[in-house]
Amino acid sequence: MSRGSSSSRRLSASMSFGLPIGVHTSEPANIVEGESSKNAPKVPIRRLAYLNKPEIPVLIIGSIAAIVNGTIFPIFSILLASIIKVFYEPPQKMKSDSRFWALMFVVLGVASFIATLGRSYFFAIAGSKLIRRIRSLCFEKVINMEVGWFDKSENSSGAVGARLSTDAASVRGLVGDALAQLVQDLSSVTTGLVIAFSACWQLALIILGLIPLMSANGYVQMKFLKGFSADAKVMYEEASQVANDAVGSIRTVASFCSEEKVMELYRIKCEGPKKSGIKQGLVSGIGFGVSFCLLFCMFGTSFYIGARFVESGITTFTDVFRVFFALTMAAMAVSQSSSLAPDSSKAKSSAVSVFAILDRKSEIDPSDESGVKLDSVKGEIEIRHVSFKYPTRPDVQIFRDLCLTIRSGKTVALVGESGSGKSTVIQLLQRFYNLDSGTITLDGIELQKFQLKWLRMQMGLVSQEPVLFNETIRANIAYGKDGDATEAEIISASELANAHKFISALHQGYDTTVGERGVQMSGGQKQRVAIARAIVKSPKILLLDEATSALDAESERVVQDALDRVMVNRTTVVVAHRLSTIKNADVIAVVKNGVIVEKGKHDDPINIKEGFYASLVALHMSSNH
Repeated sequence: MSRGSSSSRRLSASMSFGLPIGVHTSEPANIVEGESSKNAPKVPIRRLAYLNKPEIPVLIIGSIAAIVNGTIFPIFSILLASIIKVFYEPPQKMKSDSRFWALMFVVLGVASFIATLGRSYFFAIAGSKLIRRIRSLCFEKVINMEVGWFDKSENSSGAVGARLSTDAASVRGLVGDALAQLVQDLSSVTTGLVIAFSACWQLALIILGLIPLMSANGYVQMKFLKGFSADAKVMYEEASQVANDAVGSIRTVASFCSEEKVMELYRIKCEGPKKSGIKQGLVSGIGFGVSFCLLFCMFGTSFYIGARFVESGITTFTDVFRVFFALTMAAMAVSQSSSLAPDSSKAKSSAVSVFAILDRKSEIDPSDESGVKLDSVKGEIEIRHVSFKYPTRPDVQIFRDLCLTIRSGKTVALVGESGSGKSTVIQLLQRFYNLDSGTITLDGIELQKFQLKWLRMQMGLVSQEPVLFNETIRANIAYGKDGDATEAEIISASELANAHKFISALHQGYDTTVGERGVQMSGGQKQRVAIARAIVKSPKILLLDEATSALDAESERVVQDALDRVMVNRTTVVVAHRLSTIKNADVIAVVKNGVIVEKGKHDDPINIKEGFYASLVALHMSSNH
């Protein structure tokens, strides 16, 4: 008689306790980290349902199947009461009636099979499409977030990956599965009440008065479980981050023999979810046990009162069983929801996390099509009185009053101590961050007035540690151009980057897969592929961030030769420590304490004074001797 099958227990439960709802916040971490329910934002069910709007026809068919499935168990009560009565009839009538009611049980079984299959199938279709849609929308939002958003620990690659994989799947429980359960439960309750009140309304009222005890138990259980899911979610994200870092840096882990350390750290991170799961299991088990205890107490009370009613002639033996079975079947349909409270709570927490991403507006959105686009770019850059602090380090002043002019077609080299802000200049030129004050202009127009995507397409970046994707060399080079790069463009860029010769010598040539993060290639090869990727779009501005600092002397010579070739007639900003990289620059600027303290050419008298650049030259001269 119980419908506590494993499949039904996975369904999302009672939706009467409020649904977490949509957020307009830039700090999703507060939600994920188990913020109190009083302050947590809420997500209306209609917002989740709206995401499933294209599947409305499928949901309607699934709902019809759920309604049919919901009526089967209350109808089963009629059959059960009737078959019990058959055993008290004369032999001949017992034989004929038992055949009839046995056939009805078979018919009911076939109907239950078809209805359950239809409900599960159609809601699975709607749920799967919802998961795909949420993941797609979330990923689109994530990749268009400003770079500063990713600097926050709660938005690490592991945490974001966990949200995309698990949260989207959990949200399904609040829409597709929950709707199926709700429709089925309403159908069961309605059918059960109709059957019960038709048989004996007095007994039906008494039994109905006992049912709220079970609902109260479910409510208390929900209160106990509140917060468990959110806490466990954060712990799982932390464990996921440890695993993600270890796998992504497996060579470093292996070289330092840190396997045990990583495993121990992962075990520690998994300890929290284990304890949370045990607590959740205890609460669920106690709550489910109390539910059954109350259910059997209700059985006893119902039979006792029913017997008194039969004795008084108020009702009949058959009607007592019809009332009892109809209402208990309906009650059991609803009580299943309380056992699913943990799944419902987890789905609510996931819904908040998902909508925290969907509702957040990127402060620097590359998908924004508005803004200025120039027909031709000269490459005149001017940095005026710029002050800047990283959003995640508001107490550290990077620039105080930075001023620098970069002429069209000229090369400016930025030098200075580590942490002085040289690489930050390149990030600000690409508009990864907004300025605290001051302006940066390109050809006399402030950067924030340009269409962001167009602006970044005018710039080619080659960094100290170039990131290559686990694709072919051809795909990595073509990645630099907006749209499809032709074979001729790829080869031309490779030749200019001094890379065509070594690529052609590879067994598979341009179809060679570089491996995760380019691990199958040497540092010099990766740099030259990165240079080719940067210049395949013919940028007017070239940004070189320590492009040769990690290379050996031979690789540096080859890469520097490639850079010298691509820097011709381009405005170039170079960040470097090595004298060989910067001595031919048109302007050398020394950054210190957030301002430019020295500026000039390599042979300019201003740099012969005792200062940072003079010490750099002296260090280079002494190392040569």
